[in-house]
Amino acid sequence: MQPSLLPFLLLLVLAGRKAANLSKSIVTLYPPWFHVLKNDLVTLRCEGSGTPEGNSILWLHNDTIIPVQIQDYNIITKNISYSGKYQCQRGQSALSEPVGLEVFPDWLVLQTLKLVYMKGESMVLRCHSWENKGISKVTFYQNGIGRKFFQHDSNFSISKVDSNDNGDYFCSATIRNRRETSRVVRITVQDPSSSTSSSSKIWYILFYLVMGVLFAADTGLYFTLKREINGPKNKRRPLTRWR
Repeated sequence: MQPSLLPFLLLLVLAGRKAANLSKSIVTLYPPWFHVLKNDLVTLRCEGSGTPEGNSILWLHNDTIIPVQIQDYNIITKNISYSGKYQCQRGQSALSEPVGLEVFPDWLVLQTLKLVYMKGESMVLRCHSWENKGISKVTFYQNGIGRKFFQHDSNFSISKVDSNDNGDYFCSATIRNRRETSRVVRITVQDPSSSTSSSSKIWYILFYLVMGVLFAADTGLYFTLKREINGPKNKRRPLTRWR
């Protein structure tokens, strides 16, 4: 290894260790739904390691700083401009991963905790009405087929999802003697074994790719040093006797 590369590699190692020790902040939604309606109250909580000094918490909405520095950021989604990604940074933690929030100007919205479930997980769906208006005759649809009907209950749950639960979901309900329908939400169910196998293949490919690059670099460095050692400047002149 060339001596000039050593300080650079040491800096990379130290930077990697520092990044690994710096945990990320986390944004949590209360209630936990990321699809909401106009005039809904949503609380975003910023959690992270360390204690923020003087409530110095950084909030971002679509990469723009929000002028608040509190742990619980309450918003009323007055219009769709509140849609987008939210991030925060608290104390000694790093900036959080973005959490998406989507606001719809509708009468109904189908809410779920996430869009991708693993096989065997439980799934909860909620048919939510604008300003929590009273609803009745709630029906949940999967791929256009009515799956469950409730007179007043707006929640539908599946204890263990499988591949048959893939599809497009929406709900309908009666509000003030009018039948309203939500937008479609696509939900995917994945098999953990297949995803693990795919990720393992990716790691194997990355491993052999890195090893190949390192081997090529070492080989090139070896022949470079060999040429320098055997070059004309490094050849010794034959000894001659004094006459």
